[in-house]
Amino acid sequence: MPRFFIEDIPQGRYLLEGEAGLHGAKVLRMRPGEEVTLCSGKGQDYLCQVQENTGSALALQVLEERPSQGEPQTKVIVCQCLPKGDKLETVVQKSVELGANSIWPVESRYCVAKWDQKAQAKKRARLEKIAQEAAMQSGRGIVPKVLPPARLEEVLRSAAKAEGAKTVFLYEKATKGLKEGLTALPGTVFLVVGPEGGFAPEEAALARELGAELLSLGPRILRTETAPLAALAAIMYEKGEMAL
Repeated sequence: MPRFFIEDIPQGRYLLEGEAGLHGAKVLRMRPGEEVTLCSGKGQDYLCQVQENTGSALALQVLEERPSQGEPQTKVIVCQCLPKGDKLETVVQKSVELGANSIWPVESRYCVAKWDQKAQAKKRARLEKIAQEAAMQSGRGIVPKVLPPARLEEVLRSAAKAEGAKTVFLYEKATKGLKEGLTALPGTVFLVVGPEGGFAPEEAALARELGAELLSLGPRILRTETAPLAALAAIMYEKGEMAL
């Protein structure tokens, strides 16, 4: 069933306009009687029936309001150190599909890629659009945010101050495995992932000092865009977020 995020709360008759309405009308060619789901972005879904296709918008009748079924209770903030090329787009897309609450681009010592300040607004807009499309496709109840980039120390200190949260710091030299570290996870998890070159020893030491748990993904070295997805899937499984 087609799914669209809207900014207001639909009631009774609702006219779906703009890019979403145009997509439903012209691309999907929806007909009267077909159903569509609208989402407020606040965890509520609205089942609607098409009354009319105007060619550029859809006139809908709201049938039912219900909680979004695809929104996990566990909040995972994926803190991804800047990778090369378009890998961050992949991380954003797949993290949203797997249930991430937000994605936080991070600048660390071994990052080859740099966040272009001049193009920051354009780049974030691109990533936010990818997040929205992934949220629509995967049935999410919110559109996860792409936060402004920050230095690793800032991210670690912010995570340390978050009440009731745990920081999982993926580090290839860690002596503790991911499986062991996922027991008794709280409701909020900061998942910190390094760039292609990994983390410097002093960065790992700072993370430990600030209360993060250093965990390994095992004997195989995963790519920077693969590691957060593997860990995120494991977290969601451990928390029961993948069960029906």
